[in-house]
Amino acid sequence: MAGLPQYLSLSCGESPATLPTGVSSPRRAKQLWVAVSLRDCAVCPTASDQHPLTALAAHAYGLTSLVCVEEPDGLLLEVHGSLKLFGGIAAVKKKLAAELDRRRLSFDMCAAPTPYAALWLAREARADVLESSSLAGCLGALPLVATRWPDDIKLKLTEMGVQSVGDCLRLPRDGFARRIGAPYLHQLDQALGRQPDLRREIVVQPSLSGMIEFPAEITQTAALAAALQSIVTSLADDLRKRQRQVQNLCIVFHHARRPPTLCRLQLIEPAHEVRRLSDPLIARLERLVLPAPVIALGLDAGVPVAMRLEAVELFADGGRSGQVPVSPAALIESLRARFGAEGVYGLGWMSEHRPERVWIKLTERLLHGRARAARLPRVPNRPLWILPSPVPLAGGRFEPCRETVADEWRTNEPERIESGWWDGGDIRRDYYAVTTRCGQRLWVYQDCVTRSWYLHGIFG
Repeated sequence: MAGLPQYLSLSCGESPATLPTGVSSPRRAKQLWVAVSLRDCAVCPTASDQHPLTALAAHAYGLTSLVCVEEPDGLLLEVHGSLKLFGGIAAVKKKLAAELDRRRLSFDMCAAPTPYAALWLAREARADVLESSSLAGCLGALPLVATRWPDDIKLKLTEMGVQSVGDCLRLPRDGFARRIGAPYLHQLDQALGRQPDLRREIVVQPSLSGMIEFPAEITQTAALAAALQSIVTSLADDLRKRQRQVQNLCIVFHHARRPPTLCRLQLIEPAHEVRRLSDPLIARLERLVLPAPVIALGLDAGVPVAMRLEAVELFADGGRSGQVPVSPAALIESLRARFGAEGVYGLGWMSEHRPERVWIKLTERLLHGRARAARLPRVPNRPLWILPSPVPLAGGRFEPCRETVADEWRTNEPERIESGWWDGGDIRRDYYAVTTRCGQRLWVYQDCVTRSWYLHGIFG
């Protein structure tokens, strides 16, 4: 079954006087379960490769927040909190039955205060039991086959003259536990609401994807952009309903006689807004050269994450002009979609004294965090614009700088930098901040070994 189950402590009926070790006292005093028992589940048709119960559970989460699967053919919904929203148990069952009919699934359905009671009654196509006080009488009329206990257990009970659940309830408890088994006695108590019922909730990952098939082969970028915008709009609406965001997107272009073309895009940070999702995708689409016409267009949004609410300025400047202000993340994503991920980057610094090795490019986590960043000691007169490699100040266009440099470096105390002896990049330099005749402020140094002068940085 798809999805990762989570163990939950579910209480049924009234709270017992004593609870097993590790089971907390239930907080909910009353529950109502709807059980669905599918007929011929193994051959039921489905629209996908999912098991019928898994596909149905995904839809059932629209009716309640707690859905459990009873393999191989049972589904349980706790609907007590949904009755007021949908207008009663009949309305909930009607919505669920409509979905089962749409999927062409044969089923029996029943509601009861406990999971086992609902399941056993549904397997025998019995009427709903809405009150805990009526459970013993209604369950007592069920045959043993409704419990789906092992054949050897049912045979042993039959040989003792036990034919129904009611016969089991009339037997002495100690004798039943000793001869049949304590787990089956515990299951009877759970069905009557005397003991808590521990079950696994099925967590169905939402299918955040979409596809549009074209009646003919498409080559126009405008038509592909319109189809992509339609898919993104539906995706954003689904994300808003689920309170989720996505960060990794993949456009799939299907061709008639070629393998699909994939175009992947990673956002700077998770998003759910239509514009945040569509703008970088369409910008990437405009730059893409497809090898063949497209017969279908798909979008896969990957695994969603919980929505993170950001602080929004109530009276932002964008509100006066009627335009939504563009966030830094949206601007970066738009630029990266047009110029590539490597063409837009941030700056970080390393714990390094050599100026040419201090600054590093950051292509990931541009807005939050720094890759291997460290705090440097405060150094005066350091420019932000450091040249990739020092430029010799000898001849050519740097000749006018030498006269001004020669006039000024005598009046400034140099900054001595000695480092790199451990990795073969040994340097020993005296740095000066100088001003040219045209007013440009430069950062130059003299190599203490060769006595040559170099330009290494420019002040803003």
